[in-house]
Amino acid sequence: MERPSSLTKRIAAYGGIAVFIIMALEVMIMISPFAFFFYSVFNPVFNFLGQHAATRWATMFFLPHMILPPTAFLKTVRLAGSVLFVVGFFGFTFCALQVYLGKIFKWGIASKGIYRLIRHPQYLLLGLWGLGMAILWPRFIVLASLSLMFVLYYFLAHDEERRMLKQYGDSYRQYMDRTGMFLPRSLERPLAALVNRLIPQVPLRHAVIPVLMVILVLGSGFLLRAITLHSLPLTATIT
Repeated sequence: MERPSSLTKRIAAYGGIAVFIIMALEVMIMISPFAFFFYSVFNPVFNFLGQHAATRWATMFFLPHMILPPTAFLKTVRLAGSVLFVVGFFGFTFCALQVYLGKIFKWGIASKGIYRLIRHPQYLLLGLWGLGMAILWPRFIVLASLSLMFVLYYFLAHDEERRMLKQYGDSYRQYMDRTGMFLPRSLERPLAALVNRLIPQVPLRHAVIPVLMVILVLGSGFLLRAITLHSLPLTATIT
């Protein structure tokens, strides 16, 4: 039986991704018969955020001209969004099937396929899927919910590893020694070394890393917005 803290983390994580998907699928809901119900719920939220200078940014688009990107760089970003969406969706679906079928048929630790290299490929692919979705419907509030999803799954992955160590012991510890957490070990090792230099092993380390995730995700959105606006062929007329 799961501890209350573990159950709470799982509920928060799945709730976070549900909110993200709802916000990110706004463009699809807009052209569906459910558009009225969507905006009857979220319009008050958008109106509230838009009325305050400190939160108005959340309702804006960080890629305001993504339908017709004005530069080759922004066209590449849009194409990357489509690729990430497709790869993340199908990859996550495949990994989820592998995990849940393993639970049904009691195959033990998922250690085949991409799991031979990465312990949490489903979270990596879910992140890629979410990033692609955010690029395709680039509202800041979607990006904010994506950063929240990253933080929740960062903690959930650590919690799952503690439970796996308790359940499988040395076999899972050996699996951890030869694999990376979110990337292949050959790529994750130098990144981990860089993070260890920038963020020492202090009690607040697990609080600092999520904050940096949010800053990085939202900061990238503001940077892309500035690049987009700077790239637009704006003209001014004097009357």
